[in-house]
Amino acid sequence: MAIIGAGRLGTALGLALKLIGCKIEVVAAQHATSSRRAAGLFGPKTLALSAHQLGRPSHGQIERLERCSLILIATPDDTIAAVSNRLAEILGPKLTSGSGKRTSAIRRVALHTSGALASDVLKPMRRSGFAIGSLHPLVSISESRSGADLLTHGFFSVEGDAAAVRTGRSIVSDLGGESFRIDSRHKALYHAAAVTASPHITALFDIALEMLIVCGLKPRQAQRVLLPLVRSTVSNLATQEPARALTGTFKRGDVSTVRKHLAALKAAKLTQALSAYVLLGQRSISMANKHHPGAPGLDEISRILARVAKEGRPR
Repeated sequence: MAIIGAGRLGTALGLALKLIGCKIEVVAAQHATSSRRAAGLFGPKTLALSAHQLGRPSHGQIERLERCSLILIATPDDTIAAVSNRLAEILGPKLTSGSGKRTSAIRRVALHTSGALASDVLKPMRRSGFAIGSLHPLVSISESRSGADLLTHGFFSVEGDAAAVRTGRSIVSDLGGESFRIDSRHKALYHAAAVTASPHITALFDIALEMLIVCGLKPRQAQRVLLPLVRSTVSNLATQEPARALTGTFKRGDVSTVRKHLAALKAAKLTQALSAYVLLGQRSISMANKHHPGAPGLDEISRILARVAKEGRPR
């Protein structure tokens, strides 16, 4: 296989796939130093290519790419289309019949790792004889080596041509993970959900840190204090649906406490924290109403939050 893109995800995937016996023939990256670093991790026989070399590959480099039955594109979203076009030019079908149709019995597969883009961004490669698809890991990877471990038991979304989906599912199975299929039309919404469940939680945690720092805690101390609370919340979510896992002020309908929270946020001039509190509070009220419709305090809190939200809208 070939891996195009040697950032955190591309390198983590390469390390994980190496462990299950995949031969990584080629790794390409924007900069030669990045591709060489990744090649060093993948094995002494892996060819490292820079973007410049991929733009003008030698005959020997093209031969190495042509050996690959699978190409995994793990570049930033904005560059996937250009990479697809370039690879299609380099790796177009070689075997044709008299009618001009491809006769090769082995169909190659190209997968990209974007969560937001559908497989059709790889259409140029389909025209060059590839089955195309996407393989997106629902894992937060901040470092390649630890990320490789996370991938071995993660969830992956797959979509695209039938042959590409089969290949993607086979890879996930070999890694020890689980795959699920996404309709190509919903890739952007799917990815928005992933962003909300991970990077946005990190941003929300940062907002909570900001509040505690205003209270006088040091940043590192605030982080240590809040992390066990976050872990207990995740533990609750592992065994219960969100509406039942919900705890605290909004579930109880504590009107006076909500008023105090809002006053404190306004006094501290924590504008973003106030906006997040109101928006998430409104969602919490909806969740609380699922199990305790008409519970005392919920309607009053809802009206309070609506007024604050209206005050914050630009006129």
